[in-house]
Amino acid sequence: MKKILVILISCTITVISFFLLLPALPLVDDAAPITPLKIVVADVGHGDCIWIRTPDDGIDGNGKCEGYNILIDGGPSSNRIMDIMLPLGLRYGTTIDWLVNTHAHNDHYRGLIGILEAYRVKQILDPGFLHTGQAYSAFCWKALIESGATFYSPVIGIATIPGLKALAQSVPCPLDWGDELKAEILYSNPSVTQQDVNNSSIVIRLEYGLFSMLFTGDAEGKFYKTDSPEHSMAVEKFLLDHYVTEDKSALESTIIKVGHHGSETSSTSPFIKAVSPKEGIICAGNRHGLPDESVIKRYEDLGCRIWRTDRLDVGKSGSECHGDDSIIITSNGIDYDISYKNEDPLDPEVLAAEIRARKKEGEASAEVPINEEDNSPSDSDPSALLNTLD
Repeated sequence: MKKILVILISCTITVISFFLLLPALPLVDDAAPITPLKIVVADVGHGDCIWIRTPDDGIDGNGKCEGYNILIDGGPSSNRIMDIMLPLGLRYGTTIDWLVNTHAHNDHYRGLIGILEAYRVKQILDPGFLHTGQAYSAFCWKALIESGATFYSPVIGIATIPGLKALAQSVPCPLDWGDELKAEILYSNPSVTQQDVNNSSIVIRLEYGLFSMLFTGDAEGKFYKTDSPEHSMAVEKFLLDHYVTEDKSALESTIIKVGHHGSETSSTSPFIKAVSPKEGIICAGNRHGLPDESVIKRYEDLGCRIWRTDRLDVGKSGSECHGDDSIIITSNGIDYDISYKNEDPLDPEVLAAEIRARKKEGEASAEVPINEEDNSPSDSDPSALLNTLD
């Protein structure tokens, strides 16, 4: 009898405790879903521009899943940056929580001048290289007077100009992009020469659960075609020396934004092996003979699939190469999805789908009888498929 009484009392206490705690339990059905991490590699022609939208749980101010907007570089034109970014979803009035200028080359910073004019920006990161160009001075001035913003220049080092401050004195430097993410500056150097501005680039690694991406700016690993890609130099050597051991590579990333627009002065073999990416993204725009085919081969030989913002730029001038090859990446922290925003109209799979759709429409309307014995072109033959299109 006592045993039964003890059991009844225990059950009663359990039930009462459950109902007392019920208000504190999350209401899964009513809770707002957490949006995925979204990374948009904008096709700005020859240049870099990457918009990151961090996960959002709909709860403001808890420091996690805040839905931050982060922009890494802005491409070569402040006049057309809005024409590119608006269709991608970066609306007027949006707050840019972090704006990163990887280095002082106009195909990276000029578009940021337009961004500073059109958006409210909170934090601005710059490597601090003392460039004397008029356009770069205009960017720095805009960044310095941006209302409510903090301009970190140099982002790594010691600020020597009044009104500026550094974020840290050494790397790695953590970035507060939300508690659900691990974001770090792995490299930045304001003390390079005028001929070596690429190697001042801010290099950032972003991690969200099992997904990660490495942003390299124009960081280099060798000098011209006379040097072997089997030996890393410059920034890539620094990254290998500081973040790779015999047992572990802290550079390993799911996706890499390939350095320096796919130039052969970047992406040495030891560096690619240490990053071990599944996907590589090249930001180019039909200029300077980039990307270099040897670089593409190095990545593909190591099992990395290549995506390019110059995919549809054949036959176009440099000023016509923007807007058609942006790349969209999303991740829930477990798996990821990557695709071009626009389909390639000459892709055999796209052509085949169009042919099938036209045949299906014909069957439904019965306007055009289909001969079962016709020798229609194979879906795997793109040239034949092209001949069947209007």
